Amino acid sequence: MAEGAQLGLEQQLPVLQQLERVGLFTHHEIRAVVRKTSALEYKLHRRALSKEHFINFIQYEINFLELIKKRRARIGYTFKKDEIEYIIINRIHNVFKGATEKWKSDIKLWLSHIAFCKKWNNKLRLSKVFSAMLAIHPDKPALWIMAAKWELEDRTASESARHLFLRGLRFHPKSHKLYQEYFRMELMHAEKLQKEKTVLETHRDKSKSAYPKEILQGELARVVYKNAIEKIPGDAEFHLSLLTIAALFSFTQELQREILQDLQTLHTNNATTWDFLARRELEAEPLPLAGVLPRLQACDVSRREGRCHAVYEEAVCKVPTEAVWKCYITFCLERFKRKSNNKALREMRQTKLLSVFERARESNLFPETLLPQWLQLLVDLGKPEEAARVAMTEARYSSSVQVWVQRLQVLMGLQSNAVNSLCEEAFRQVPPKDSLPLWTLWLDWSENTNSQEEIEAIYQKALLSPIKPVSVAVKEKYLDWAHRTAGYRGAKRVFNSLRESRPFSLEFFRKMIEIEKEQEACKMLQLREVYERALREFGSTDAGNDSLSNQWHQV
Repeated sequence: MAEGAQLGLEQQLPVLQQLERVGLFTHHEIRAVVRKTSALEYKLHRRALSKEHFINFIQYEINFLELIKKRRARIGYTFKKDEIEYIIINRIHNVFKGATEKWKSDIKLWLSHIAFCKKWNNKLRLSKVFSAMLAIHPDKPALWIMAAKWELEDRTASESARHLFLRGLRFHPKSHKLYQEYFRMELMHAEKLQKEKTVLETHRDKSKSAYPKEILQGELARVVYKNAIEKIPGDAEFHLSLLTIAALFSFTQELQREILQDLQTLHTNNATTWDFLARRELEAEPLPLAGVLPRLQACDVSRREGRCHAVYEEAVCKVPTEAVWKCYITFCLERFKRKSNNKALREMRQTKLLSVFERARESNLFPETLLPQWLQLLVDLGKPEEAARVAMTEARYSSSVQVWVQRLQVLMGLQSNAVNSLCEEAFRQVPPKDSLPLWTLWLDWSENTNSQEEIEAIYQKALLSPIKPVSVAVKEKYLDWAHRTAGYRGAKRVFNSLRESRPFSLEFFRKMIEIEKEQEACKMLQLREVYERALREFGSTDAGNDSLSNQWHQV
């Protein structure tokens, strides 16, 4: 152990001597570096190795390199880098190698080594690090992509990048990200070849510009695309992602048409396909913005939106599913929310949106997740009666607590007489574990509208819930309401009725303690009883100065 540490120190000695000789460091600074390095070096050679010791050593050496760089810049000395920096860098590489061999599964260590290699432009070492890392972690597609991108972008080695992508796909034949980046790489390679061909032709060097036409047009990318949709069938979103990547390159019009045709053929009944086909109509043949009257611009927008609606109408006829209606409604909502100074365009969007909402409801394919937006829209447009009708009829059998909360909020805002009955229906449909927002909403509304007896009855119903979070929250709320409406006697009555009804929360007892302390004639016997009950339930081990035992001793 000591021999290895001593050997490391001896190898560093020539570097330190050079630093002192050229005037980058003083003798006292070199002695301080030796002491610190010795301590770190001995930790690396213990029997029980620690990852933190390796990291601390590497970080110290990196900081030392940065300090040398600043000292060089300050005094303008640029010589002997081979005898100083490169030796320290090689030493850091060796420590990184030892750490990654010991803790092979630590991805952060590998990535730190890669970042260090990139910073000091050590391409040969980085290539070896990537090879070792991928041999140990072939199950991570992101690492294959990282290595291939480095080969392509930093080393301009497209063949090596292609080889890495193919190796990665052997391990991950259904990886979306690998296929997407491989497809992008082949298109970038074709674009690069086209630029090279243009440069060579500019210099009239025809003999060196004989690139295969198929390669220049992205034939390799087309092969990748065909393999991708064969290996990952039935995924319209993945198919669309490849089309989006191809659209980034100006020479892929033919490839884009092929991808789009395959998309329509293979995913005819998919809502994502129809949504894409409809939205792309917005981008078709827009009028130039400069020199065009606002009225004509609005007419052009209306015309393009009309084409989008025509595609959606075809979709809901051919593929009448909830997903298609959701895409249609979402599109109409997005267009409705866009600002426009043209009154006719705004009215057209509003009319279309309300019509689509209503037609989706009539087809029994209305997506319940969009009900809150529909109700809010009707309220904002000043149609409370219609909002109440929709709230009463739509999503009657939904199990979504958000949908029920939105329905109830609309009816409560309209002072509807059907709130109580709808609340009862909500508790029958929503799972008990998700019912706390419903109880809170109903109780808050009841406290402002119902009589004391009705509110009391609702609290008693809520207390019967078998779900702990609901029971605990309702007890706290019940005690607070009783204190606000009936004073100390009401709070004491509620506390006495619930003191044996577990589960409790600490806040329930703390609230009662505060109520007891607020009384002019505070009775220590009753206050002691509340403290003792709280201590029996929760003990005196809660951390901090605000513990129950500390509070009791301060009374």
